[in-house]
Amino acid sequence: MAHALHWRSVHLGAAALARGVILSMALGVGLLTACAPNEDRAQPEPPDMLRSAQQTQQTDAQAVTTPTAQASQASTHSPPPASAQPQQARARQATPAPATTGVSASEPNQAQSNQANPADQANQQDQANKRGELRTQAEEIRAAATVADLTGLTGWLNGEETSIALELAQGNVVLVDFWTYTCINCIRTLPFLTAWDEQYREHGLVILGVHTPEFEFEQLPANIAAAIAEHGIAYRVPIDNDYRTWRAFQNRFWPAKYLIGPTDDGSPMGVRYQHFGEGRYQETEREIRAALEAVGRDLSDVPFGVDVSPPTREQTSQRQTRELYAGWRRNTGAGGPYAGQEAYFLTGPDIPTRYRDVETRQRQHNLWYIEGLWTIESEAIVHARETTDLEDYIALLMRGRTANVVLTAAADGEPYEVYVQLDGQWLDPNTAGAHIRWDARGRSYIRVTKNDLYRLIFLPEWSERELRLSSNSDQFRIFAFTFGSYIGGE
Repeated sequence: MAHALHWRSVHLGAAALARGVILSMALGVGLLTACAPNEDRAQPEPPDMLRSAQQTQQTDAQAVTTPTAQASQASTHSPPPASAQPQQARARQATPAPATTGVSASEPNQAQSNQANPADQANQQDQANKRGELRTQAEEIRAAATVADLTGLTGWLNGEETSIALELAQGNVVLVDFWTYTCINCIRTLPFLTAWDEQYREHGLVILGVHTPEFEFEQLPANIAAAIAEHGIAYRVPIDNDYRTWRAFQNRFWPAKYLIGPTDDGSPMGVRYQHFGEGRYQETEREIRAALEAVGRDLSDVPFGVDVSPPTREQTSQRQTRELYAGWRRNTGAGGPYAGQEAYFLTGPDIPTRYRDVETRQRQHNLWYIEGLWTIESEAIVHARETTDLEDYIALLMRGRTANVVLTAAADGEPYEVYVQLDGQWLDPNTAGAHIRWDARGRSYIRVTKNDLYRLIFLPEWSERELRLSSNSDQFRIFAFTFGSYIGGE
């Protein structure tokens, strides 16, 4: 990856220069990525992402032309630029289509046709004619659309491939939800999406959960499928590993919802409503009902509302901790720095480096600090040695009620433990998140078995605390921390 500054050429003793570099990054010198905004504010992508979205319009599909909606005060997520997506990794993961021999399943041979019942033949022909008519209608709808259709997808989960235009040709309306499975903000919206799917599917609502990955490991279909099962998602999930549909929509946030159907300006396929981030669940459901009624669906016997309670945020004058990224790409981008030590930027990526933590009183909010031997990677920071006494750690000041961390499993698949402390003390059941366990000595830890988001802290009230994570494993790889201020929520 090219960087705006050649960090390796900086002398390790040049602390003053490092401070200037960090200040420059904070002012946006290295516009490689956009930070993920916290729950209070949505933040746009950097200019390079906007340029790539504009270029994609010319080749992929028509872009969204409706006015941009304001993101809710609930949190949204914004991605690194498309140019930073790992192309080689995608090439390694691509699976060639299996070779076919003999007669295609969709085209029976002549002998089979001769033996078929005449009524069956007529029915098959009728079905083929209807499919042809639908495809023709879909092309006509797409030609007059004011919004992009799905494009450049790398796979489908939970059902057969479809398109927005094809669903509209069948009299349905489509809710496109851009998500990624380790995004806590996306996870908070999933109960509403699954409830809407259950309530309105038979009345013409088609939800398409377009999965566009933030991290490389989120590209793997098996990981996405596991998240689908965990959250009880029954609607179809197109996989957008190459960001082609994301850019065709000029989307910039996780989560993002686009309700698509006929619009008042006469377009047969346009955005009737869009919303970025969490919240506005009743408003979204009202728009879903209006869109269904506009295409002739009778909802007179379908009650408004679903059995999911919106979370309530803690009211405080202080800002909760923003999302904190560990990898080089984000730390040197427009949203960074997230690392609190100059040595992080002086050393650069892929070099095991011994770091010294600062004193607790010197910690700054919205930054993290490390002690011990660590290696910086593009998307993460990894513990670079095996230890015996948890002497290496990462620490930070957190403000809020909840804290989560995105980690990956060990390369050999063996579980490893990450120990969690607050203010130098082990957690108790009143402060522990859902994934916390305790060992025989009363020490609080999580067991890392998969690539996922792990819930660490759930406080009874909003406060500022020092969070520390440590592990003896050299497989301890940290991607990001996220935080929340919901009462009784994540």
